[in-house]
Amino acid sequence: MKVLLADDHVLFREGVRLVLEGLVTEAFEVIEADDYPQALAAVRQDPDIEIGLVDLNMPGMDGFSGIAALKRAMPDLHLVVISASEDPQDIRRALDAGASGYVSKSCSSGAMIDSIRSVLAGETFIAPAIELPPAKLSAGESGVAQLTPRQRDVLAMLRQGKSNKEIARDLDLAEITVKLHVTAILRTLGVENRTQAAIAAAKMMG
Repeated sequence: MKVLLADDHVLFREGVRLVLEGLVTEAFEVIEADDYPQALAAVRQDPDIEIGLVDLNMPGMDGFSGIAALKRAMPDLHLVVISASEDPQDIRRALDAGASGYVSKSCSSGAMIDSIRSVLAGETFIAPAIELPPAKLSAGESGVAQLTPRQRDVLAMLRQGKSNKEIARDLDLAEITVKLHVTAILRTLGVENRTQAAIAAAKMMG
């Protein structure tokens, strides 16, 4: 696995590298960059990069434009933003620009590893679970239609009355990832608890 690690602070890059070496079991190679132009050059030169761990605010480009540029250069790149900002608007804009994950620098190293595993599995990962402003729906679009495929899987199991632990086991996910999915489902459906989510889903999905 090849990992792009882009941050303008050398000490932070060294710390992330040490975390990866300590917690990632498979073989990996890290390609470092300290600004967006270097990060873009890296993905253009090496099509084998699978995942990018990218600081939101780096020299050379506005962060959201930088994320969008990286996705244009390599559409299949799994991008996780690692940022000091926990502003919900920043998180929403980063995801809208093409990021698949968002981790605050105040989070644990385990959250970063969970984010890598989640986005490589095609999921969206947000840590910490910050209340995001809901995306606007087009006319006739239901809350369930707004959920990701994985969130629909979780919702189906909520309707069966399964616990987070059981869902995590059945879907081969970390329990914290299931909790984040449940939080996102409740927010998207506009309900307060799992029971209400199951009832709303039954009405919407039949």
